[in-house]
Amino acid sequence: MSEKTIAAISTPPGTGGISIVRMSGDDSFDIINRIFRPNKGGPIDKDRDNRKLRFGYIYDGEELIDEVMVAFMKGPYTYTREDICEINCHGSYISVKKILNLLLNQGAYMADRGEFTKRAFLNGRIDLSQAEAVLDIINSTNELSQKSGLEQLSGSLRDAIADVRKSQLEALSRIEYSINFTEDGEDLPVDNIISYMEEARAKIDKLVSTSKNGKIVKEGVNTTIIGKPNVGKSSLLNALLKENRAIVTDIPGTTRDSITEYISLGNLTLKINDTAGIRETDDLVEQIGVDRSKKLANTSDLIIGIFDSSRPFDREDQEIIDLIKDRTSIIILNKTDLDQKFNYNKIKNLSLPIIEASVKNNVGIDRLENLISDIFDTKQLEKEPVLITNLRHERLLKSAKQKLENSLRDIKRQVPIDAIEVDLRSSYEDLGLIIGEAVSDEIMDKVFKEFCVGK
Repeated sequence: MSEKTIAAISTPPGTGGISIVRMSGDDSFDIINRIFRPNKGGPIDKDRDNRKLRFGYIYDGEELIDEVMVAFMKGPYTYTREDICEINCHGSYISVKKILNLLLNQGAYMADRGEFTKRAFLNGRIDLSQAEAVLDIINSTNELSQKSGLEQLSGSLRDAIADVRKSQLEALSRIEYSINFTEDGEDLPVDNIISYMEEARAKIDKLVSTSKNGKIVKEGVNTTIIGKPNVGKSSLLNALLKENRAIVTDIPGTTRDSITEYISLGNLTLKINDTAGIRETDDLVEQIGVDRSKKLANTSDLIIGIFDSSRPFDREDQEIIDLIKDRTSIIILNKTDLDQKFNYNKIKNLSLPIIEASVKNNVGIDRLENLISDIFDTKQLEKEPVLITNLRHERLLKSAKQKLENSLRDIKRQVPIDAIEVDLRSSYEDLGLIIGEAVSDEIMDKVFKEFCVGK
């Protein structure tokens, strides 16, 4: 356990009904007893008041600070495995600030970002992947991302990593035995070793394969609306948002930069980019916007290509088709309430879903939302026992896989067994970094600096 007792405000800043000031460390009970006067029942007792709420008052000397409820939790059965006190006070900025300053004046130290969760990790209550899951839950934007975070917090990723490492360890133990206990020149029976290594690789492959869906669950479906000027891109964004976020005019080139908004669509979050219209232009600023539109389209999970069905098909429409035809895309033929001049034959053979719509009249929007939900099948995502949602985890898994493949290649080429052991052990250690084995201070600082103070 840490020698320092830390304190922080654990609720968001601002005015509310209740705020919580949290304290963790060996001195928590002594500090709270110096400033808290129970309404009745005498001073706080570690054993008697463990996991109980006590009503009373916080005092600074003889000055009344606030009327509070205080929760007392005796370690090691707490979030940090240390003694914890949580002061539930009125949600006034003045009250909260005074109570925190009072704790600091009494000997507590201001907590760093994520320090409560960091202590939970350092004291062995959770591994590093579970600590990162706490942040995922806090930042979740939809039901799927919250569910994924909760599953990782319960240890699903830790268990999956342990399963891979078990196969690697079986191979490593046999290699170590061969290095240390067999006679020189004795042939090594490699079939079992290869079998365990291939088993580990298959398990890593399965985890890595979930990273694309994991990114969608965590960050949302990166969706770009693309089309010529004045085809209804900004109107579509406004219809999906159900508010007038983007400027809509009859003047071509109104949108010169991308606009990004987030919306909830069932269990998914859509990160929608409304872009500058695709056209040839001599305006330098507008051209930068057009180039940015093309770049966004090339990096999107979903492209919505929108066309004006009341205008003849032209070269700029063909350019848009070239951008979307080999991607996960949806075509919207907008302005179907007007006279039709568009050549449908240009899009019929693209094997892409086509929605005839009048965005202005809110026709076709429901079908678009349903189609997106079908493409990114949330029911299938919910069946995944583990989703890799963290870029650090993905990189370590890919590194572990590459080293494992190197050792597999070498053992099949009959490279000396001690050389094979180096890559295989390094692969094993990469997976250990995911759950926090032998993790460096630099990695820990990078993980926990993303947290808010008070968690």
